[in-house]
Amino acid sequence: MGKYASWNDLEKNVPVAYQEKATPEAFRTGMNGIAPSGLKVKEGRVNHYRDGVDGKGPVMVSGYKRAMFE
Repeated sequence: MGKYASWNDLEKNVPVAYQEKATPEAFRTGMNGIAPSGLKVKEGRVNHYRDGVDGKGPVMVSGYKRAMFE
């Protein structure tokens, strides 16, 4: 969060960055990186992740706002 100068800056830029970086491929790579030897992440989990993050950048920002500020 330190790279944003104001809340407005964070609110405007985080959804774009979230959308670019929270990809099913990134999830697959990360999960396969920590998987036990000889195992890989299930494709169903990757698809569920995709469904859970598509278009959710603004939702993530509003959730952070509710969690952190009164």
